[in-house]
Amino acid sequence: MTAHTAPLDTPRAPISRTRIEFLLARCSAVVAFVLFGLAVPDIISQIPNQSPVLDALFKAGIPVTIIACLLLRRSLLWIRINAGTSALLILAGFVCWHLGLLGDGSQVESKPWSNGIAPIGVALAAVALRPVASMIYNAVFGIALVLVPATASGNTRDWYDAAQDALLCTALGVVIIALMTALRNAATASDEAALRAVRTFGDAARAEAIRVERSRLDALIHDSVMATLIVAAQAQSQEVIRAAGKAASAALTELAKMMSTREDDTATIGCQEFLNRLTAATAPYSPIVIHRLHGPDHEDFLPVGASRAIVQATTEAVRNSNRHAGTGPATVTVGAQRPSAASPAEVVVEISDKGPGFNITGIPPRRFGVRVSIIQRMRDAKGEAHIVSSPQHGTTVRLVWRDGADSHG
Repeated sequence: MTAHTAPLDTPRAPISRTRIEFLLARCSAVVAFVLFGLAVPDIISQIPNQSPVLDALFKAGIPVTIIACLLLRRSLLWIRINAGTSALLILAGFVCWHLGLLGDGSQVESKPWSNGIAPIGVALAAVALRPVASMIYNAVFGIALVLVPATASGNTRDWYDAAQDALLCTALGVVIIALMTALRNAATASDEAALRAVRTFGDAARAEAIRVERSRLDALIHDSVMATLIVAAQAQSQEVIRAAGKAASAALTELAKMMSTREDDTATIGCQEFLNRLTAATAPYSPIVIHRLHGPDHEDFLPVGASRAIVQATTEAVRNSNRHAGTGPATVTVGAQRPSAASPAEVVVEISDKGPGFNITGIPPRRFGVRVSIIQRMRDAKGEAHIVSSPQHGTTVRLVWRDGADSHG
């Protein structure tokens, strides 16, 4: 029979890298907008215009695309498109101004397209492009800064001044690209680690669910089927064999029914309902049941999963006592308390007899009666099972479950 586990949610798409992309785009756009705003008075003063259409394109296109990078909140694709457009316009505007194709090239001293605009263009290019393409953009801008003195509008500057500016701006562009790439890589690594953690947790949860279900199935097989099969194997007459066969068939049917109609473990039952279930389950072995209830009978006294584990472990202990002790019915003492709705619930069940006892440490691994049906079953329910056995005092099985406690075995 296959253990069924609840499907886990598919891990969501990484968000750290996305947040970093939005942050880098907005920071670059803010600085670009501020620097472009500082150059606006000089840009406007460059009249008469050489080409009104081109001048309007650059004067309006750059701020509009920068503002779009600031205002767009959901689409990284459109942010990259606007950042790339703005970076292209900045580079083209810088080159065209000094070639005399844009604005009034005779007023070079005003320098509306200052050399400081180059790193901003690089930052915007790094938002829109991959690192290699951003480096190419940075190199092209550096070359343009060096070639400015060779133009008619740039002949008022010495070549070494232009070379120093180009070197400084190119180095600054490299730093910008490196920092942005490092942030992206770190965010990507964080996202991948988070996804690996989610997958690992999911695998561990599935493995634990399968282990618990297999343990429960082993215990159910032992409790409901194994005893009947042992009787059938040891039968000497055909009448006993037929009776054992019918009992085994009924036990298998009951096992299938229990597996198919399993209750929700997260539901809760009242204390009296728990006592009724325990009494009904142990009734075939006629134990002496003594119960002590402390506090009101709260409807949410005990989770169904814990109740089932305690009842089944108790039934197995009573069955073992009935089979091996040979000194009369076992005594089952049930202690359940929950003074108030705000206080934690506690259940203690003791099954005792006056039989010959047994060596607990000598239980073979293949024997499921104590190891799986009692100890492991209580451990899976976050409870405890303590067994004390001696020839002088018989055997006492003590089952303890406390709300919020961890299992100790």
